[in-house]
Amino acid sequence: MPPHRRASDTGWVKMVGWAACMVLAGSLTYTFVRALTQGPEGIDPLFFGLQTLASTLFLVYSLRLKNRIFVVANAVAVANAVGTLLVALTARGN
Repeated sequence: MPPHRRASDTGWVKMVGWAACMVLAGSLTYTFVRALTQGPEGIDPLFFGLQTLASTLFLVYSLRLKNRIFVVANAVAVANAVGTLLVALTARGN
């Protein structure tokens, strides 16, 4: 008898996960690039500070689960949140 597979191991579930990862990465990267090119007006440092914390905690969680999809998604989320936060804080300091 073949081993029982978790629902999250099936191909279509992984495809949904990767699609969600791409959408999340795209939206966060868009916000970061927009802050770089058009300025950080309208960016709330508190929001991106909390997003950085949440994404970092999710990254630790996904690393413990050894889930490649969530590791990638959360690593991209952390990088974009930190980048956007730095742009906003740098602009406020000038």
